[in-house]
Amino acid sequence: MARQQTGGRNKAVLFLIGSLLVAGLVTVMIFQVIQRFQRAAEEARKERDNLVTVVVAAQDLYMGLPIAPEDLSTKRVLPETIDPDYVFSDPTEVVGRTPRERVLADEILRVERLARADAGVGLNAIITPGRRAMTIETDTESGMAGLLQPGNYVDVIVTIRPDDEEEAGGKWVTETILQTVRILAVGAQLGAKEEEEGRSKTKKRQRPSVTLELTLEEAEKLALASSRGDLHLVMRSDIDIVQQQTDGPLTSNTLLGLTIQQKVEQVTAGVRGPRTTTPAEPDKETAVVIQGSNTTVETFEDGEKVEEEKRRRGRNR
Repeated sequence: MARQQTGGRNKAVLFLIGSLLVAGLVTVMIFQVIQRFQRAAEEARKERDNLVTVVVAAQDLYMGLPIAPEDLSTKRVLPETIDPDYVFSDPTEVVGRTPRERVLADEILRVERLARADAGVGLNAIITPGRRAMTIETDTESGMAGLLQPGNYVDVIVTIRPDDEEEAGGKWVTETILQTVRILAVGAQLGAKEEEEGRSKTKKRQRPSVTLELTLEEAEKLALASSRGDLHLVMRSDIDIVQQQTDGPLTSNTLLGLTIQQKVEQVTAGVRGPRTTTPAEPDKETAVVIQGSNTTVETFEDGEKVEEEKRRRGRNR
Protein backbone atom coordinates (compact mmCIF):
# COMPACT_ATOMS: atom_id res chain seq x y z
CA MET A 1 0.00 0.00 0.00
CA ALA A 2 2.83 2.40 0.77
CA ARG A 3 4.32 1.70 -2.64
CA GLN A 4 1.01 2.68 -4.41
CA GLN A 5 0.72 5.94 -2.43
CA THR A 6 4.27 6.92 -3.42
CA GLY A 7 3.51 6.40 -7.13
CA GLY A 8 0.37 8.52 -6.96
CA ARG A 9 2.25 11.35 -5.22
CA ASN A 10 4.89 11.37 -7.99
CA LYS A 11 2.25 11.59 -10.70
CA ALA A 12 0.64 14.53 -8.95
CA VAL A 13 3.97 16.31 -8.69
CA LEU A 14 4.72 15.74 -12.39
CA PHE A 15 1.24 16.97 -13.35
CA LEU A 16 1.73 20.09 -11.24
CA ILE A 17 5.13 20.81 -12.79
CA GLY A 18 3.71 20.34 -16.34
CA SER A 19 0.84 22.67 -15.59
CA LEU A 20 3.23 25.33 -14.32
CA LEU A 21 5.35 25.04 -17.47
CA VAL A 22 2.31 25.37 -19.74
CA ALA A 23 1.07 28.35 -17.75
CA GLY A 24 4.48 29.97 -18.05
CA LEU A 25 4.57 29.50 -21.81
CA VAL A 26 1.06 30.92 -22.19
CA THR A 27 2.02 33.88 -20.01
CA VAL A 28 5.08 34.57 -22.17
CA MET A 29 3.02 34.39 -25.39
CA ILE A 30 0.34 36.72 -24.00
CA PHE A 31 3.02 39.15 -22.87
CA GLN A 32 4.58 39.13 -26.37
CA VAL A 33 1.20 39.74 -28.00
CA ILE A 34 0.49 42.63 -25.64
CA GLN A 35 3.88 44.14 -26.39
CA ARG A 36 3.26 43.78 -30.14
CA PHE A 37 -0.07 45.57 -29.88
CA GLN A 38 1.50 48.26 -27.72
CA ARG A 39 4.21 48.86 -30.31
CA ALA A 40 1.62 48.99 -33.13
CA ALA A 41 -0.50 51.46 -31.16
CA GLU A 42 2.55 53.59 -30.48
CA GLU A 43 3.49 53.60 -34.17
CA ALA A 44 -0.10 54.45 -35.13
CA ARG A 45 -0.14 57.30 -32.63
CA LYS A 46 3.14 58.67 -33.98
CA GLU A 47 1.87 58.26 -37.54
CA ARG A 48 -1.37 60.05 -36.63
CA ASP A 49 0.59 62.90 -35.14
CA ASN A 50 2.54 63.20 -38.42
CA LEU A 51 -0.58 63.32 -40.64
CA VAL A 52 -1.29 66.56 -42.47
CA THR A 53 -4.67 68.17 -43.18
CA VAL A 54 -5.76 68.65 -46.80
CA VAL A 55 -8.91 70.12 -48.37
CA VAL A 56 -11.12 67.69 -50.30
CA ALA A 57 -14.39 68.02 -52.22
CA ALA A 58 -17.43 67.18 -50.12
CA GLN A 59 -19.43 66.65 -53.34
CA ASP A 60 -18.86 66.76 -57.09
CA LEU A 61 -17.57 70.15 -58.26
CA TYR A 62 -18.16 71.45 -61.80
CA MET A 63 -16.33 73.77 -64.18
CA GLY A 64 -17.26 77.44 -64.09
CA LEU A 65 -19.26 77.21 -60.85
CA PRO A 66 -17.69 78.96 -57.82
CA ILE A 67 -16.95 76.79 -54.80
CA ALA A 68 -19.08 77.34 -51.68
CA PRO A 69 -18.08 76.45 -48.09
CA GLU A 70 -20.50 73.50 -48.03
CA ASP A 71 -18.72 72.03 -51.07
CA LEU A 72 -15.55 71.43 -49.03
CA SER A 73 -14.30 69.12 -46.33
CA THR A 74 -10.94 68.14 -44.86
CA LYS A 75 -9.13 64.91 -44.13
CA ARG A 76 -5.73 63.89 -42.80
CA VAL A 77 -3.28 62.02 -44.99
CA LEU A 78 0.30 60.85 -44.81
CA PRO A 79 2.72 63.63 -45.75
CA GLU A 80 4.58 61.45 -48.27
CA THR A 81 1.39 61.02 -50.34
CA ILE A 82 1.07 64.71 -51.28
CA ASP A 83 3.10 67.70 -52.39
CA PRO A 84 2.33 70.56 -49.97
CA ASP A 85 2.98 73.14 -52.69
CA TYR A 86 0.08 71.84 -54.82
CA VAL A 87 -2.67 71.22 -52.25
CA PHE A 88 -4.66 73.31 -49.78
CA SER A 89 -4.75 72.90 -46.02
CA ASP A 90 -7.32 75.60 -45.23
CA PRO A 91 -10.82 75.61 -46.83
CA THR A 92 -10.91 79.41 -46.79
CA GLU A 93 -8.17 79.38 -49.46
CA VAL A 94 -10.53 77.61 -51.84
CA VAL A 95 -13.94 79.19 -51.22
CA GLY A 96 -14.99 81.37 -54.17
CA ARG A 97 -12.53 79.87 -56.63
CA THR A 98 -13.66 78.08 -59.79
CA PRO A 99 -12.72 74.53 -60.89
CA ARG A 100 -11.13 74.32 -64.35
CA GLU A 101 -12.39 70.74 -64.67
CA ARG A 102 -14.75 68.42 -62.87
CA VAL A 103 -13.65 67.32 -59.39
CA LEU A 104 -15.26 64.23 -57.87
CA ALA A 105 -16.40 63.93 -54.27
CA ASP A 106 -13.64 63.11 -51.74
CA GLU A 107 -10.90 64.11 -54.22
CA ILE A 108 -8.05 66.25 -52.95
CA LEU A 109 -8.23 69.75 -54.41
CA ARG A 110 -5.04 70.56 -56.28
CA VAL A 111 -3.84 74.00 -57.32
CA GLU A 112 -3.64 73.25 -61.05
CA ARG A 113 -7.26 72.10 -61.14
CA LEU A 114 -8.61 75.46 -59.99
CA ALA A 115 -8.70 78.80 -61.78
CA ARG A 116 -6.71 81.71 -60.41
CA ALA A 117 -8.28 83.48 -57.47
CA ASP A 118 -8.58 86.70 -59.52
CA ALA A 119 -9.92 84.99 -62.67
CA GLY A 120 -13.55 85.47 -61.71
CA VAL A 121 -16.30 82.95 -62.38
CA GLY A 122 -17.93 81.40 -65.40
CA LEU A 123 -16.32 80.83 -68.76
CA ASN A 124 -13.61 83.48 -68.43
CA ALA A 125 -12.31 81.74 -65.30
CA ILE A 126 -11.48 78.49 -67.08
CA ILE A 127 -9.76 79.90 -70.18
CA THR A 128 -6.04 79.22 -70.18
CA PRO A 129 -4.06 82.49 -70.17
CA GLY A 130 -3.00 83.40 -73.72
CA ARG A 131 -5.87 81.51 -75.35
CA ARG A 132 -9.34 82.45 -76.58
CA ALA A 133 -12.82 80.97 -76.31
CA MET A 134 -14.81 80.75 -79.56
CA THR A 135 -18.30 79.33 -80.03
CA ILE A 136 -19.35 77.64 -83.27
CA GLU A 137 -22.65 76.15 -84.35
CA THR A 138 -22.64 72.55 -85.46
CA ASP A 139 -25.20 70.24 -86.98
CA THR A 140 -26.68 67.31 -85.08
CA GLU A 141 -24.18 64.86 -86.54
CA SER A 142 -21.22 67.07 -85.58
CA GLY A 143 -22.65 67.39 -82.08
CA MET A 144 -21.98 63.65 -81.67
CA ALA A 145 -25.63 63.13 -80.65
CA GLY A 146 -24.99 64.76 -77.25
CA LEU A 147 -21.86 62.75 -76.48
CA LEU A 148 -19.54 65.75 -76.43
CA GLN A 149 -18.84 67.04 -72.94
CA PRO A 150 -16.80 69.95 -71.56
CA GLY A 151 -13.21 68.84 -71.15
CA ASN A 152 -13.24 66.54 -74.20
CA TYR A 153 -10.77 67.04 -77.07
CA VAL A 154 -11.77 67.20 -80.73
CA ASP A 155 -10.35 67.73 -84.21
CA VAL A 156 -12.04 70.22 -86.55
CA ILE A 157 -12.64 69.28 -90.19
CA VAL A 158 -13.96 71.69 -92.82
CA THR A 159 -15.54 71.02 -96.23
CA ILE A 160 -15.13 74.19 -98.29
CA ARG A 161 -15.09 75.55 -101.83
CA PRO A 162 -11.54 76.62 -102.72
CA ASP A 163 -10.74 79.95 -104.36
CA ASP A 164 -8.98 78.17 -107.22
CA GLU A 165 -10.90 75.04 -108.15
CA GLU A 166 -8.46 73.97 -110.83
CA GLU A 167 -5.47 74.17 -108.52
CA ALA A 168 -7.36 72.38 -105.72
CA GLY A 169 -8.53 69.66 -108.08
CA GLY A 170 -12.25 69.97 -107.36
CA LYS A 171 -15.14 72.25 -106.50
CA TRP A 172 -15.16 71.07 -102.89
CA VAL A 173 -12.26 70.00 -100.67
CA THR A 174 -12.12 68.60 -97.15
CA GLU A 175 -9.25 69.21 -94.74
CA THR A 176 -8.46 68.83 -91.03
CA ILE A 177 -7.62 72.37 -89.92
CA LEU A 178 -7.33 71.99 -86.12
CA GLN A 179 -6.26 69.12 -83.86
CA THR A 180 -6.50 68.41 -80.10
CA VAL A 181 -8.79 71.34 -79.34
CA ARG A 182 -10.27 71.39 -75.83
CA ILE A 183 -14.01 71.88 -75.41
CA LEU A 184 -14.88 74.50 -72.81
CA ALA A 185 -18.65 74.30 -73.05
CA VAL A 186 -21.41 72.48 -74.92
CA GLY A 187 -24.35 74.78 -75.45
CA ALA A 188 -24.70 76.86 -72.31
CA GLN A 189 -23.39 74.10 -70.05
CA LEU A 190 -19.94 74.31 -68.47
CA GLY A 191 -20.27 70.80 -67.08
CA ALA A 192 -23.63 71.20 -65.39
CA LYS A 193 -25.00 68.76 -62.88
CA GLU A 194 -27.08 65.81 -64.00
CA GLU A 195 -30.29 67.31 -62.71
CA GLU A 196 -29.61 70.52 -64.64
CA GLU A 197 -28.89 68.47 -67.75
CA GLY A 198 -32.19 66.67 -67.26
CA ARG A 199 -34.06 69.96 -67.16
CA SER A 200 -32.26 71.23 -70.24
CA LYS A 201 -33.51 68.24 -72.22
CA THR A 202 -37.05 69.41 -71.71
CA LYS A 203 -36.33 72.77 -73.31
CA LYS A 204 -36.97 73.51 -76.95
CA ARG A 205 -34.46 71.71 -79.15
CA GLN A 206 -31.93 74.15 -80.56
CA ARG A 207 -29.07 73.85 -82.98
CA PRO A 208 -26.14 72.66 -80.86
CA SER A 209 -23.17 74.92 -80.27
CA VAL A 210 -19.71 74.15 -78.91
CA THR A 211 -17.23 76.54 -77.31
CA LEU A 212 -13.59 75.72 -78.05
CA GLU A 213 -10.34 76.93 -76.47
CA LEU A 214 -8.03 78.22 -79.21
CA THR A 215 -4.95 80.26 -79.87
CA LEU A 216 -5.46 83.53 -81.73
CA GLU A 217 -4.23 82.01 -85.02
CA GLU A 218 -6.53 79.01 -84.60
CA ALA A 219 -9.48 81.33 -83.92
CA GLU A 220 -8.82 83.23 -87.16
CA LYS A 221 -8.61 80.00 -89.13
CA LEU A 222 -11.82 78.69 -87.60
CA ALA A 223 -13.66 81.97 -88.26
CA LEU A 224 -12.85 81.78 -91.97
CA ALA A 225 -13.76 78.10 -92.15
CA SER A 226 -17.12 78.59 -90.43
CA SER A 227 -18.07 81.46 -92.75
CA ARG A 228 -17.10 79.67 -95.99
CA GLY A 229 -17.66 75.97 -95.37
CA ASP A 230 -19.25 73.23 -93.28
CA LEU A 231 -17.59 72.25 -90.00
CA HIS A 232 -17.39 68.78 -88.49
CA LEU A 233 -16.07 67.83 -85.06
CA VAL A 234 -14.28 64.53 -84.51
CA MET A 235 -13.86 63.35 -80.92
CA ARG A 236 -10.53 61.97 -79.79
CA SER A 237 -9.24 60.43 -76.58
CA ASP A 238 -8.55 62.84 -73.73
CA ILE A 239 -5.05 61.37 -73.34
CA ASP A 240 -4.27 61.44 -77.07
CA ILE A 241 -2.47 64.71 -77.80
CA VAL A 242 -0.39 63.57 -80.77
CA GLN A 243 -0.60 65.80 -83.85
CA GLN A 244 -0.96 63.72 -87.02
CA GLN A 245 0.07 64.71 -90.52
CA THR A 246 -2.52 64.39 -93.28
CA ASP A 247 -2.08 63.96 -97.03
CA GLY A 248 -3.44 67.42 -97.74
CA PRO A 249 -6.91 68.54 -98.87
CA LEU A 250 -9.19 65.69 -99.87
CA THR A 251 -11.29 65.98 -103.05
CA SER A 252 -13.83 63.61 -104.54
CA ASN A 253 -11.24 62.52 -107.10
CA THR A 254 -8.64 61.63 -104.46
CA LEU A 255 -11.36 59.98 -102.38
CA LEU A 256 -12.09 57.67 -105.34
CA GLY A 257 -8.40 57.18 -106.05
CA LEU A 258 -8.46 59.14 -109.30
CA THR A 259 -5.75 61.49 -110.46
CA ILE A 260 -6.45 64.28 -112.94
CA GLN A 261 -4.65 62.38 -115.71
CA GLN A 262 -6.67 59.25 -114.99
CA LYS A 263 -9.87 61.23 -115.10
CA VAL A 264 -8.98 62.71 -118.50
CA GLU A 265 -8.07 59.30 -119.88
CA GLN A 266 -11.29 57.73 -118.64
CA VAL A 267 -13.44 60.51 -120.03
CA THR A 268 -11.76 60.31 -123.41
CA ALA A 269 -12.14 56.52 -123.34
CA GLY A 270 -15.87 56.88 -122.75
CA VAL A 271 -16.32 56.00 -119.09
CA ARG A 272 -19.90 57.21 -119.28
CA GLY A 273 -20.86 54.49 -121.73
CA PRO A 274 -19.96 53.15 -125.17
CA ARG A 275 -20.18 55.57 -128.05
CA THR A 276 -20.73 54.68 -131.68
CA THR A 277 -18.21 56.10 -134.08
CA THR A 278 -19.34 57.70 -137.33
CA PRO A 279 -17.24 57.70 -140.47
CA ALA A 280 -15.55 60.95 -141.26
CA GLU A 281 -17.50 63.07 -143.67
CA PRO A 282 -15.79 64.13 -146.88
CA ASP A 283 -14.56 67.67 -147.16
CA LYS A 284 -17.24 70.09 -148.32
CA GLU A 285 -16.99 73.61 -149.67
CA THR A 286 -19.66 76.28 -149.53
CA ALA A 287 -20.32 79.43 -151.50
CA VAL A 288 -22.71 82.28 -150.79
CA VAL A 289 -24.53 83.73 -153.77
CA ILE A 290 -26.31 87.05 -153.30
CA GLN A 291 -28.89 88.07 -155.87
CA GLY A 292 -30.73 91.22 -154.90
CA SER A 293 -32.55 90.50 -151.66
CA ASN A 294 -32.00 86.78 -151.93
CA THR A 295 -29.03 85.00 -150.41
CA THR A 296 -28.26 81.47 -151.50
CA VAL A 297 -25.75 79.15 -149.81
CA GLU A 298 -24.52 76.50 -152.18
CA THR A 299 -22.55 73.45 -151.03
CA PHE A 300 -20.11 71.63 -153.26
CA GLU A 301 -18.61 68.17 -152.76
CA ASP A 302 -15.91 66.97 -155.13
CA GLY A 303 -16.77 69.89 -157.40
CA GLU A 304 -20.50 69.09 -157.59
CA LYS A 305 -23.33 71.02 -155.95
CA VAL A 306 -25.14 68.91 -153.34
CA GLU A 307 -27.60 71.23 -151.61
CA GLU A 308 -28.93 74.79 -151.51
CA GLU A 309 -30.18 76.96 -148.73
CA LYS A 310 -32.04 80.10 -149.64
CA ARG A 311 -32.25 82.95 -147.27
CA ARG A 312 -34.22 86.02 -147.98
CA ARG A 313 -33.41 89.32 -146.45
CA GLY A 314 -35.76 92.19 -146.37
CA ARG A 315 -39.35 92.55 -145.50
CA ASN A 316 -40.57 89.73 -147.76
CA ARG A 317 -39.25 86.36 -146.54
